[in-house]
Amino acid sequence: MKRRFGALLVLTAVMLALCGCSLTLTEPKEVVNDFFKGLKTKNEDVLILYTENEDINMLLHSKGKEADLNKMYDSIFKNFSYKILSTEKNEEETQATVTAEVSNVDFSKVLKNYQKRAYNYMQDNLYSGNLSKKKLNAKCLSIFANQTEKASESTKLQTETITINLTKNDNYSWDMQLTEEMMEIIMGGLIIPL
Repeated sequence: MKRRFGALLVLTAVMLALCGCSLTLTEPKEVVNDFFKGLKTKNEDVLILYTENEDINMLLHSKGKEADLNKMYDSIFKNFSYKILSTEKNEEETQATVTAEVSNVDFSKVLKNYQKRAYNYMQDNLYSGNLSKKKLNAKCLSIFANQTEKASESTKLQTETITINLTKNDNYSWDMQLTEEMMEIIMGGLIIPL
């Protein structure tokens, strides 16, 4: 009986030690760093936390030809880079701000170029009788992916500084508040037609 109790006590001590080691607090800088790395690598386990953001949701859940979707995503984040400049927490350590410098190519003209080419395609094919809604959507996605890829070939990067707000959560970590404005800067001014 004493042996069993001793073994149980040792097992409990080991479990508590292991749990104690895994309960280290995640720092705000690590949360932001994980998000940016997740964007670069299309890590859905990281990005799924931010699907309330319209851009992230669209990037993860768009339907269409896989090759076009991958071309679009890869083009958007091919030149994306970041540098975390500073991290500040409030006195209670319940709120934090991370300042980061983000760089990407200028995608702001992609939508205009897409609209022009998509309009021309529709005008040339809409009344041909050979164009279904599914084919039209597929072609428009392909046009957008091609325009995104073309813009990503630029070597001129634009760099902006953003401030990211985080709130401490009950899971010993931080929730990042991802705004539409931040995503527009991160994605080089790209506006995605929905």
